[in-house]
Amino acid sequence: MTTNLIFNSFYSNLSLIFKYIVFIIKSQALKKIFILFLVLIIYNCNKETSLEFEETAIEKNDPVSVEVIYPRLIDESDISQKINIMIESTLAEQIAFFDEDAGSISLDDAVTQFENRFISFKNDFEEDATPWEVTINSEVIFQSLYVITIAIDSYTFTGGAHGNSVISFLNFDPLTGNLYSQEDLFNKASEFSELVKQHFKTELESKGINDSENFYLGEDFKLPENIGFNEEGVIFLYNSYEMMSFAQGITEFTVPYNEISQYLKINY
Repeated sequence: MTTNLIFNSFYSNLSLIFKYIVFIIKSQALKKIFILFLVLIIYNCNKETSLEFEETAIEKNDPVSVEVIYPRLIDESDISQKINIMIESTLAEQIAFFDEDAGSISLDDAVTQFENRFISFKNDFEEDATPWEVTINSEVIFQSLYVITIAIDSYTFTGGAHGNSVISFLNFDPLTGNLYSQEDLFNKASEFSELVKQHFKTELESKGINDSENFYLGEDFKLPENIGFNEEGVIFLYNSYEMMSFAQGITEFTVPYNEISQYLKINY
């Protein structure tokens, strides 16, 4: 009787051990399946949000000089078309800057308007009609699952002592194709602004300018109109006349992610 009880207890415990081993094996298999499932999801997300750009160029040499290089998404999705339209509208505004509705015309029409405006000017002031020029180089400087930054470097000359150089950034949400505003990107406005101000002062001091308070054109410190992203951090760029005189030129600096991440509303 005692022997039977011992054997029954042994086989009962052995059965429990066997069931436990089967449970572990199944759990490990389920775990592997779950991990594989996550990998497939991440791969598909990356595939869906990996937008591919190609370089596009417009060139004209007579009677005006026009050279425009810009990135254009190659697929026909709604998101890509939205981004392409915004890029081209921005370029059109910089070429036909004299037209209040330039942002609503095509890039080719903007080039035509630039040419026609020069021809009209030349007819009125032939002796002063130095050929006009517009040169725009734009490129993707940062691309992730959460943000795409396009940098646009434009130079226009329409007579006078010097031309006009402007650098601008466009930050897109690759999931929607919408442009981010500064309010979409940053929080804690006062603390964020103070951080940028300190980096602004450091940048000026590196140029030998120690009294930065006198370089705000009589105004309080303000964030630049153009903020973008790169691999190192967030770029802040002041164009000429934006905060300082033309002679000071463009002021640009990058705040590293480890300093600015607490103020970011989006991942990067």
